[in-house]
Amino acid sequence: MSQTLRERRKALLRDEILAATHQLMAERGYAAFSMEELAARVGVSKPTLYNQFPTKEDLVATMAMQLMERTFAQVEAASEASPLQRLLTFLHTSVRLQIEHRTCAMQLWLPEIIDLLERHPRSQDYLARIDAHLVATIEEAIAVGEIASSIDVASVVRIFNALNISPSIGWISVSGEPDPKRLADTVVAVFRQGLAPQGT
Repeated sequence: MSQTLRERRKALLRDEILAATHQLMAERGYAAFSMEELAARVGVSKPTLYNQFPTKEDLVATMAMQLMERTFAQVEAASEASPLQRLLTFLHTSVRLQIEHRTCAMQLWLPEIIDLLERHPRSQDYLARIDAHLVATIEEAIAVGEIASSIDVASVVRIFNALNISPSIGWISVSGEPDPKRLADTVVAVFRQGLAPQGT
């Protein structure tokens, strides 16, 4: 069933609000931006904003879900690839999207955001699903010899997250802004090299 014009406009406004939330979170963090500031940035009234998202918590939980879903959709599209290739696709996609959208996954792991996400069952379930997928993929890659068996799963998870959560740090570096694809390629290459079994 096709959407009405009103439904399409509402969906576009919702996406615009979430994109602006991504930007404000990256620039100022969760605590420092207000719904009033967000409404001004999007160019809507506060009642219009609150009609879409009744609370700031609802807004940020939805933004986090959108970011996770966007990343995971591209990972699931690579389901026919080898376990290591799926893992690398996951990392590449997440890093590239963060650079393209100037967001930072690290902010999703701040205590106040974790607390917020844990109060929203859908986002909590999604975080658990991503973690289970990550662990299962790493275990499969070790089992088929794509990752050195001497490396434990818990360490690989932490290394993966360390490389994934902060690619946007350094925007003010004298080195300039990175190309999203080249940065993602480099992160993946470093990760892959560190996991390779000896002699490969």
